[in-house]
Amino acid sequence: MKKNKINAVKLGVFVLIGLVILVFALYTLGKNKTIFGSSLQLKTHFRDVNGLLLGNNVRFSGIDVGSVHNIRILNDTTVEVTLTLDKNMRKYLRTNSLVSLGTDGLIGNRVINISTAAGNAPFVQGGELLPSREEVNTEKMLQTLYGTNEKVSKIAEGLLETIQLINTSSELSSLLNDKSLSANLRSSLFHLHETSLNASLLVKESISTLHMATEGQGTLAVLLKDTTLSTELKQAVTQIKALENSTQRLVTDVNQMANALEKDIQQGDGTVNTLLRDSLMAANLRATIEHAEKGTAAFAENMEALKSNVLLKKYFKKKAQRDKKAQRR
Repeated sequence: MKKNKINAVKLGVFVLIGLVILVFALYTLGKNKTIFGSSLQLKTHFRDVNGLLLGNNVRFSGIDVGSVHNIRILNDTTVEVTLTLDKNMRKYLRTNSLVSLGTDGLIGNRVINISTAAGNAPFVQGGELLPSREEVNTEKMLQTLYGTNEKVSKIAEGLLETIQLINTSSELSSLLNDKSLSANLRSSLFHLHETSLNASLLVKESISTLHMATEGQGTLAVLLKDTTLSTELKQAVTQIKALENSTQRLVTDVNQMANALEKDIQQGDGTVNTLLRDSLMAANLRATIEHAEKGTAAFAENMEALKSNVLLKKYFKKKAQRDKKAQRR
């Protein structure tokens, strides 16, 4: 009896040990861990692991080659992830291989993907820190898409309101149905094209003129380089201003004289009024002028007679010689 109990206990212990070993083996195989073979450990850093767990698969070119061995927070911006890979990966992975986070399917478990990079870097030996590449954040992408959808919805509503206003507006309908509108637009565009061509030609001519001026050619260059031109222009402007002032003074004097004459004529006093209204005085003045002209003519005849006089002839001859010498000088 005792012997049967001992055998039963031994059998139970053996079965229990076998179950533990089986569970451990299944767990190890499920996490891509090797029990007796050697493995390769590599590290990488991420800013955010975004749901990555211990034991998640590591893939290279879409093939499971290991699992996540450890996740450790280094600081507030860096998370260190330790990867356990098959030892045979030493033949394929280089130290510049890029590590990135991914998802197994659309909403599956998180996985780590390793991809090769350009360059002839050495192969990994174990313990190296591989560079990482940040993944596209699906949550942020969905938030952005949601915001974009809201904006598109608002734009669609505004467009619908605009179309309704267009359909209900009689003025706009008449404007759209106006057949002369296209002809007017065509004519406006034609004139705009001509204006653009003329402006283009004007700009080309201006550029050509400036180019000639920079090379020292043309009238513009002469005007720009002539140092005496500014002085002459200043003198001319000064003379014009002086002439303007003289003209203003002359006009002022003439106005004053005209006002004085008008006042003299209106009051009936003064010489001007007498000359204009007194006919007797005018006749006397005319007679006086005639007598003065006759006296002047007689004086001239007397002077000619004196020149032929023997006593005064020598004097007039010397005077004539002096006048000639003065003209020669």
